[in-house]
Amino acid sequence: MGFLRRLPILFLVAGLAIKGLLVLTWRFSQAPELFNLLTSYGPGVFAFAEKGVALLFDPRRIAPTPGESLAFEFLLVLGFGLECIVVGFLCQMVFRPKRGEPFAKQVPGR
Repeated sequence: MGFLRRLPILFLVAGLAIKGLLVLTWRFSQAPELFNLLTSYGPGVFAFAEKGVALLFDPRRIAPTPGESLAFEFLLVLGFGLECIVVGFLCQMVFRPKRGEPFAKQVPGR
């Protein structure tokens, strides 16, 4: 039961670590396939990062500044972490036993 209580935090930490590692790998290697994986795997996260950068910086430029790129990458990682914690809470709700029922039901005849 204790594991189930910590499930959202475990999802959050794992999601932040995985996405952060992927963003750092892309930042140092500049592989276009990795950037496609980062942006197309989570379209909601991509939209979150895009809108967040548009709120913080002037979107009328032709090319983004280094600060915009860094903010975009940070928001990609943050958005994926938020998605992971929501998935963790949903898994917690689905797998939690109902009140009044024992955690493992007894099988009749045994």
